[in-house]
Amino acid sequence: MSQEDKVMDRVGKYFESRYKGLEHERMLPFDQFCLGKGMEAEEQKYSCQLERAKELGLTYEEWEFDLDFLEVHVWFNRAWVKVREQHRVVFKLTRGTTSTMRGLIHTLMMTRSSDNWYITSHRYKDETSRVNKTRPFALKPGPYWGCSLAQGNRKPVLRLYEYNRKAAVEYAHMWALDRNPKYYDFENLGGDCTNFCSQVLHSGGCPMNNAKTNGWYYYSLNNRSPSWTGVEFFYRFVINNRGMGPRVKEVSPSQIELGDLIQLDLSSDLAFNHCLVVVANPQSGDIGKILISCHTTDRDNYPLMFYNWRGIRYLHIMGYGQ
Repeated sequence: MSQEDKVMDRVGKYFESRYKGLEHERMLPFDQFCLGKGMEAEEQKYSCQLERAKELGLTYEEWEFDLDFLEVHVWFNRAWVKVREQHRVVFKLTRGTTSTMRGLIHTLMMTRSSDNWYITSHRYKDETSRVNKTRPFALKPGPYWGCSLAQGNRKPVLRLYEYNRKAAVEYAHMWALDRNPKYYDFENLGGDCTNFCSQVLHSGGCPMNNAKTNGWYYYSLNNRSPSWTGVEFFYRFVINNRGMGPRVKEVSPSQIELGDLIQLDLSSDLAFNHCLVVVANPQSGDIGKILISCHTTDRDNYPLMFYNWRGIRYLHIMGYGQ
């Protein structure tokens, strides 16, 4: 077995151990796979993730994963690995539903000791522990929860047409783990989440608004509005729109429906930076049962409670102007 093969085998066993830990609700034996102070923070992060998963029902009943090794570089006793993870899991929180994830990129540094490879650094986009670890794990909103309903009494200028929620959800499932070639993929330009949500609304019948300064439209990478792809630009447009395109109001969880959107603040700067599509809401008002689809990282039928948000807002699509 070549050293490259040994490195990939070692990484595979490390990931398998992480999944088993979340299945059996036990700590990963980091000392079997890791060396050095560089992995102490990751060990603490995994411990927090495990405790949060046990508290919220986000441990696994079933799981299968796949690793796509994008790059493996070995020189002497050092190795650098870039790998893309995807999986299908069943959370205890949402028994009977398979949640799917694709496209999570990991970068690992490794060192060889006693003819075995150990991980010394592991970097990836973490959506469960990016905010303050002191936030309680209970099913409660973050400190910046709130519903801005001030715009709700303004009369629309154009007639309001019904949003096709069934078509929107079907589109979300179809493209959650893929990319519609009609649209540019913004994953490496700040993220593709809002682009995906805009596509979902458009597929549900919402026409574009071609106003150059404050519209909502996409024709190409260089001919689009900021509101089509930017979280805050999108929010400001849909909340204030009284013309062509989607009409939205911010609501409480009990008013959310299929095909509606949720925006999250996953940072510590009070800026919302992620947008999700609601694809299941079996118990109105119970945010623990809401399932979402999204891009960057791609997820389908994923529990909303997977995310550890600092702020959250629920966006109900009332219809669209045309």
